Amino acid sequence: MTNFRPPPVYKVIVAQLSATIFIGTLSLLFSGNVVAYSVLLGGLISALPNSYFACQAFKYQGARNADKVVKSFIRGELGKIGITIVLFALSFTLITNLNELALILGFIATHFVGVMVSGLISYSPTSNKT
Repeated sequence: MTNFRPPPVYKVIVAQLSATIFIGTLSLLFSGNVVAYSVLLGGLISALPNSYFACQAFKYQGARNADKVVKSFIRGELGKIGITIVLFALSFTLITNLNELALILGFIATHFVGVMVSGLISYSPTSNKT
């Protein structure tokens, strides 16, 4: 059994979903319904595949599971890319009244929040602190 703690990636997902809701609310207040749901959709297109990646990538730990760790990271990343492509394709084809710029900006903003929060998380795999 390993003594290593998994990184707190849930903080990244929570931050991305919070940012999506915040940006969507601001868009609703200042730009209307179409921009707001386009931004929300873009944020979800970023956050949901990242959630899948986090669940897959950190499923295994330790040197004994090295092959499983690598395979789960690859599975997670390929799944994340596939889910992102499918969600973008579904958005562009099924939603008739879509603000494409707002969708893409929502995606980029949410992705940026995830990158920034990832860099700010204090993590030590062997620390006993929670």
